[in-house]
Amino acid sequence: MNHKHALFTACTTLTMISGTAIGAQVNTFPDAIASHTELDMQDIARSMINSLHPDQQLLIAAQGGIGSDALNLDTTLDTTRNFERTARTDIPAGMSAAEFLDLLLSDDVRSKLTDEHLFVLNNIAELIDQGTQVPYMCFAPGTSSEYAWAINEMLDYQYVAAKGEDSRYQQSNRWSRTAIDGSGLTQGDPTNITYSFAPDGSFIPNSGLGSGSSTLFAWLDAKYGDTATWQALFHSVFDRWEELTGVTYTWEPNDDGRNMSSSLGIVGVRGDVRIFAFNYPFDGNNGVLAYNFFPNDGDMAIDAFDNFYNNTGNNSIRLRNVVSHEHGHGLGMAHVCPATATKLMEPFVSTSYDGPQLDDILNGQRHYGDPLEPNDTIADATDLGTYADTGIVAVPEASIDDNNDMDFFKVTTTERAQILFVIAPNAGQYNQGPQTTSCNTGASTNYNAMHDLKVEMYAITDLFNPVAVADDNGAGTGETLTYEAENPGEYLIIISPVTSTNNIQRYQGTMLISALPPVACPADINGDGELNFFDVSDFLAAFSAQDSVADFNDDGQFNFFDVSAFLTAFGEGCP
Repeated sequence: MNHKHALFTACTTLTMISGTAIGAQVNTFPDAIASHTELDMQDIARSMINSLHPDQQLLIAAQGGIGSDALNLDTTLDTTRNFERTARTDIPAGMSAAEFLDLLLSDDVRSKLTDEHLFVLNNIAELIDQGTQVPYMCFAPGTSSEYAWAINEMLDYQYVAAKGEDSRYQQSNRWSRTAIDGSGLTQGDPTNITYSFAPDGSFIPNSGLGSGSSTLFAWLDAKYGDTATWQALFHSVFDRWEELTGVTYTWEPNDDGRNMSSSLGIVGVRGDVRIFAFNYPFDGNNGVLAYNFFPNDGDMAIDAFDNFYNNTGNNSIRLRNVVSHEHGHGLGMAHVCPATATKLMEPFVSTSYDGPQLDDILNGQRHYGDPLEPNDTIADATDLGTYADTGIVAVPEASIDDNNDMDFFKVTTTERAQILFVIAPNAGQYNQGPQTTSCNTGASTNYNAMHDLKVEMYAITDLFNPVAVADDNGAGTGETLTYEAENPGEYLIIISPVTSTNNIQRYQGTMLISALPPVACPADINGDGELNFFDVSDFLAAFSAQDSVADFNDDGQFNFFDVSAFLTAFGEGCP
């Protein structure tokens, strides 16, 4: 596709995805008769529509917009971690972003904002009214909570449906298409995401804080002395998200310098997530530290040369936590309150933690599964290893990410052994909720009691009848499964929810393999594991010598009853 063709396709797709440029309820082009241009538009539309908020998706689907055939309308609105919309004042239908901003800025709020704050807020309102998508932002410690709240309200405004329905989410859409995986990704699917560093000079359009050319390399090369040093900090951020979720990250060393948020990721060309930096023209030091778009975009723009980043202590925890927070938005996470410096996705960055915390882990695993994914089938079962009669293995980071998820594990024994498998909730109870003016409130949620989990064990030779089941306790407590595996071989362990709550239950597990007591075989006098003539011979010799081995009934005498007992045991054989 040449440049003019690509530009025409992208622009036309943006129009047609809204449903305004096509006839009634027609949202796909038949492959057999469609031109390459139409098929290109259809493919781009399917990728782009999943990056929109559910309210926008429903409006597009109602108009039959191209790409809406890729939506699952039954689950489009089922995107919050609590799966309930959070109460807020409805926005009157037809209210412009500028009018909504005036509604937000009460005299009390306005009195706590600077002229610079008001300029940025008005710029954001103007961009939204022009149809420009504005990304989510994080703020330096000490930034006015009213300013952070007002920006967040404006960013939420752009997702409000025409009917004025509530649109506040703590979790937005996840990635539905990446360069490696292609399209069709849904809730709970493990995902491959590529990332790249945009070269200096790449253009960053205005998203409320001004526009400019990226100076990422010039800024950080000067700060750290070379490129590899600061890029290693970014690699560590993505590595940590990978350790905690079902996302696998691949650094894409190529980046063709396209404008920010203008193109999908392509292997060998540019990443799904692209990192930019420039000195925000409309924001001084501190204030907004960086911003990021929601999937399927994920691009990030850091406020280059902001004094906040001058402190590089604790392995540049300031920069790393900002990048980690912004990428949280890029994974589909919104801000969460209260701001107690305990959650990465709080609006204000903190150095009280290092990277994603419990709430952020739950958020990420709900979207992308846990680090053991894929292990939802027998074929993909997590292999816990092969053991003789002793062994121990921990499963520290796992979760059931919805009411249909099942985790499969397998273990192989080569000797008779007891298998003990214990699981326990691995979350907690805490306050969390959407961003508010002061960001000091939230509802108490017990994430240890989302699901009642069950543990089942099957011999690989019979996948219909479990050899052991543990389902004795309710939600919020653990389960212990014990099985004496007399027959060495491969066993399957399945963790599944008994309850139907469409939410995530994080848990940890431990498996202990221990030896079973020796099998008693009293007639095996010589202890070679076989019953034959030699055992009879040894018994008779012991009987003649009145050796205690031949006192089979343990009465202290050697007579016919001992011979009878030996012959009975010999006839029964060894277990």
